[in-house]
Amino acid sequence: MSFQLPLFPLDKPPTHDAVRLLREGAALVLSISGGKDSDAMCHHLIERRAAEGWSGDVVMVHADLGRAEWHNTTEYVHDLARRKGVPLHIVRWTHGDLIDRIWQRYYADPSRPCWPSSKARYCTSDLKRGPISRWIRHTYPAGNIICALGLRAEESSTRAKKQIVTVREDCTAHTLNRLTLNWLPIHGWITQDVWNCIRRHDGIAHPAYGLGNTRLSCACCVLASVNDLLNGALHNPDTYCELCRIEAVTGYSFRQGFWLSDLQPQLLPDSTLVAVRDHKRRSA
Repeated sequence: MSFQLPLFPLDKPPTHDAVRLLREGAALVLSISGGKDSDAMCHHLIERRAAEGWSGDVVMVHADLGRAEWHNTTEYVHDLARRKGVPLHIVRWTHGDLIDRIWQRYYADPSRPCWPSSKARYCTSDLKRGPISRWIRHTYPAGNIICALGLRAEESSTRAKKQIVTVREDCTAHTLNRLTLNWLPIHGWITQDVWNCIRRHDGIAHPAYGLGNTRLSCACCVLASVNDLLNGALHNPDTYCELCRIEAVTGYSFRQGFWLSDLQPQLLPDSTLVAVRDHKRRSA
């Protein structure tokens, strides 16, 4: 029995050109965190939009993680939007903030670690991507929407593997009237490119960088360097104390083998230090 090749090639996944869609009037949603990368992305794209005459909407959206954020991040993103003359929309998880989510995860199943991690990025999926997607669906029931994110390949091997343009499925599936793309317009930039872009515009960055941070995310991010954790704890003591209280109550260290409570113990009450010490003794 012989087989013949199909007359038509198998369907290939469609490829999308974010810039072409923007030139044709797609809405541009700038996802901002307050960090240097999203700042540089905003400067770059707003400048390019003006130069090329993109006619679609341009807005900024920021997912507020509440008490987990640097204390001045919300104020900073409002100022960025004012400086660029672009409307800003703040979105939030509907059940609390990131610290609430950590507690909820613990009480739902005390047998498993409750902290976010590189393998359990629920801080991103639940408190950032989900609320932003909900806002996009509500704001743009139809049309083409480009959601620009300031992720760069230099930051990690995981980010280096990301595609520049992908379909944002939770805003696109089950509808024929709306196409939403995630776009990484500065994916190939190095850190020097980012700072050069910021200096070429207004030279303003989040105050955390002036205080010693190398990157900006939450005040005490599970993926942050020790330098940034020390800095975040010192300048956001209420957040630090609450995160350490989670260690004290749950018995789970902030990262495997790494207790956040050890970084700035002089900021913590004795009850937290005693409870963490007891957990360490038992685990040993």
